[in-house]
Amino acid sequence: MAVVQPQYANASNDGSKKSNTLLNDLVSRELIFAVVGPVGSGTSWVATALKERLNNAIPNSEVVILKASQAIKSWAEVTNFPIDDSSKLSRAESLQNAGDTIRAKDTAGVAVSLIAEIIKQREKNSGDEQTHKEQPFRVYILDSLKNPAEVSLLRSVYQEAFCLIGVVCETEKSLNRLRNSKCRASSGEKIDLFIKRDQDSGLSSGQKVSDTFHLSDYFVDNTQDRFLDTENLKENPAWDVNDQLGRLIDILTFKKVMRPNASETGMFHAYGAQMTSACLSRQVGAALLDKNGNLLATGKNEVPAAGGGVYGGGFNNDPQNDHRCAHSTEYCSSNKYQDKIINELKSALPQLEGIEFSRLKSALKDTGIGRLLEFSRAVHAEMDALLTAARQGISPVGSRLFVTTFPCHYCARHIVTAGVDEVQFIEPYPKSLAFTLHGDAIERTKAKWVSPSDSQIVHNSLIIKSGDPENTPKVLFRPFTGVAPRLYRQAFLKDRKLKDGQGQMNFGEPEWSSGLLSENYQSIEKTLVANMLGG
Repeated sequence: MAVVQPQYANASNDGSKKSNTLLNDLVSRELIFAVVGPVGSGTSWVATALKERLNNAIPNSEVVILKASQAIKSWAEVTNFPIDDSSKLSRAESLQNAGDTIRAKDTAGVAVSLIAEIIKQREKNSGDEQTHKEQPFRVYILDSLKNPAEVSLLRSVYQEAFCLIGVVCETEKSLNRLRNSKCRASSGEKIDLFIKRDQDSGLSSGQKVSDTFHLSDYFVDNTQDRFLDTENLKENPAWDVNDQLGRLIDILTFKKVMRPNASETGMFHAYGAQMTSACLSRQVGAALLDKNGNLLATGKNEVPAAGGGVYGGGFNNDPQNDHRCAHSTEYCSSNKYQDKIINELKSALPQLEGIEFSRLKSALKDTGIGRLLEFSRAVHAEMDALLTAARQGISPVGSRLFVTTFPCHYCARHIVTAGVDEVQFIEPYPKSLAFTLHGDAIERTKAKWVSPSDSQIVHNSLIIKSGDPENTPKVLFRPFTGVAPRLYRQAFLKDRKLKDGQGQMNFGEPEWSSGLLSENYQSIEKTLVANMLGG
């Protein structure tokens, strides 16, 4: 691989370059994308579509897809780890086992294996005669990540040059794809176990797609199949992943003036509210928007304060009178009462007396006792947003609620009662029984959704048939798609001139570089100082 060394002598003799020019010259000509999604969501379809769009959008670029499964298989061949190729599902399960073995040594080990593949590609394609600026623009697409540590490592190494794409897919559709492809010859029980292990294996070093997915920078919906006829490759006109990815590329390449849509702004408000929560268990934020995208209220999961609202929300906060768990007991009330219930069980059931408390607690963690919600002191973010709107005399009827985490079943029933039309979320919440308990009032498929407020407006002429579940107005609960809050600032902040001196739209370059630099910060320090002294 050709390495560009700091030109200290030239810099000290030149002295003509400005600091921002020196930095801009060192910006890496590489981008690293990665995709993540549940099995059956079609991450490989999205990776292929992304490659096609990037090849068209960036002239003279080199775009390479690197598969995590191939990196794992290469490791297995070197270490003689057995891979069962007797069926597609057996092979996938073997690769899961191999991936878990790699992560047992280093939780981010699979990501390190992908970095090794990037290095190989770079060395193969880079000529020693090429300078940094002469090298073609290179893009690496990693398909696909399975553990949060992999994201953390790649984001730490590649910084703003890294972009994670989350692939959204309705559960029924992804399950059908599995049944018709790699799991065609497998039983329903095996498929369920395969899906569960993919989402959360229960091991810190295992597959945790549910936890990895919500770390994405951009979400695309791949529920629609790309082809109506896979044999003749007949395109499905409803498949719009190309358009979704095209918008992301336009944002990152600054070829158009791109600004957030109402949903992206709504989720950004929710994300801001989330960070103000002092809850010891998790931070959740919510934002309530009207039909025109105007912000009505925000909320966070926080302890209620007398007089209305929650602690930490006003300008006259008195630290001495802050009774949140983090500032008073320094102990989570929910855990406290769960421990109390477990001790009561031990006392009530003599056969449990001999079991160590920590072991019993660990065994009960995934049962209904571990999923108890009512002993938390915090008002949930969704309820805080709805109650804030109520205190201000604002009706939530017909509104849209953006929440960073899927609503619990307690909040779900209040959301339905309040008249909210739609809920969008990012993180899953396995404890929630919202669909189980309130499936009569909640819809999870956008194509089947009939908005409650719209149906009320036109109820006299609405063609809803009594008892027809396909056309019953329901509240839509769906995963968020688009620019995630973590990418919002980079995507939409104006960091360059958009017009020339005559007012004609003309894109300029940012004055200061952003993104991954090709040298370490200590080398850059010396280059900048040497350049200044040479002037």
